[in-house]
Amino acid sequence: SVREGGKLFAWGQNAHGQLGVRSQTTLIPQPQLVERLQGISLARIAAGGAHSAAVSLSGAVYSWGKNDFGQLGLGDTKDRNYPSYVGALEHWKTVFISCGADHTAVLSKEGLVCTFGAGGAGQLGHNSTRNELTPRVVAELWGARVSQVACGRQHTLVYVPSLDKVYSFGSDEEGQLGDERQPNQLIPLPINSPVNTGESSQGNDYCRCVKSIFTCNLSNIFMHFTQDSDLNGIATLKDKDVDTWISNSSSQQWESIKKNVRLIFSSEACINGSFLEKRDKHFKTSKEFSGVDMSEVQHFYEKISKKRKVFQEV
Repeated sequence: SVREGGKLFAWGQNAHGQLGVRSQTTLIPQPQLVERLQGISLARIAAGGAHSAAVSLSGAVYSWGKNDFGQLGLGDTKDRNYPSYVGALEHWKTVFISCGADHTAVLSKEGLVCTFGAGGAGQLGHNSTRNELTPRVVAELWGARVSQVACGRQHTLVYVPSLDKVYSFGSDEEGQLGDERQPNQLIPLPINSPVNTGESSQGNDYCRCVKSIFTCNLSNIFMHFTQDSDLNGIATLKDKDVDTWISNSSSQQWESIKKNVRLIFSSEACINGSFLEKRDKHFKTSKEFSGVDMSEVQHFYEKISKKRKVFQEV
């Protein structure tokens, strides 16, 4: 669970370290702070059968927990009880991640899909049943520009908006691939469903599209939206927010504004996420490059310095 302030908490079963709290205790009933990720601006988190993963706003991927099939993408099969950086995905520009029972799929900003972990049912989409210890691009989807990816227990779904089609691969033991196929489908194929109209949504101002796809163990859910919308994330600062703070600092809204200011500036994750480099430069974040646009930081402080009441809260 990620709070609005950007801190990640975890609780529950921990036999393989899937909570990421560096504890050997197999069951943790109360929420515990995942300290290893404190200060990192998280965009997405995902939980699998006994492993977990997270993606930062700058595209860095972290994984932890059970790793017997290589589902952590770290090049080995050793469990981790703390978030570990997936170096193989550096500069991949990851924007989304999903975990199955023993496999993981990541989506890049360019619409490419990488999978790794257990491949025994074809859930990795590489036309084989081999396990992958490091992230590998799904070649069959190259150039398709995928916008959504979701992992089930032993199957995977992706959505290609330009074709308005959902593709599936992996285990079809219970019909979860949306078609009558062989038990294991090794490459992505479009599902036979009313969801797949084959009509491109490009060029339409008001159209039906699949905004989100979800999978449970053996079933799938498609959410249709007619207008674009974003999922809520951690609190970050926008230029219009600053204008609102300044213009309403003497109004009845001040108490609400103060709460918002304190929320953002009491969290390293929220601060870092508020001043990331634009034009994809933040995807290059590393130990050598912070990804923070210091000119934006300077611009912000110059702006609020003119309003002492706001400046004092920061």
